[in-house]
Amino acid sequence: SFKREFKKLYNNSPASYIKTKRLERAAELLLISNERVSNIAFECGFNDLANFTKSFHDKYNTSPTNYRSKVNKED
Repeated sequence: SFKREFKKLYNNSPASYIKTKRLERAAELLLISNERVSNIAFECGFNDLANFTKSFHDKYNTSPTNYRSKVNKED
């Protein structure tokens, strides 16, 4: 099946892979734009801001807002 072959190639499920790519894109947008966090979440395919914030925190160990301000201060 597609899922098995995908998992062999990417060592990840298709859903998890897509979610990771969405979060990476959101992190990128947080740094290069001044768009509201909610708009970035929706633009990256998240339908629920709370779900986006939790997923983002799980991956980056910080909230989207803190990620943006912390990384921008380092520049």
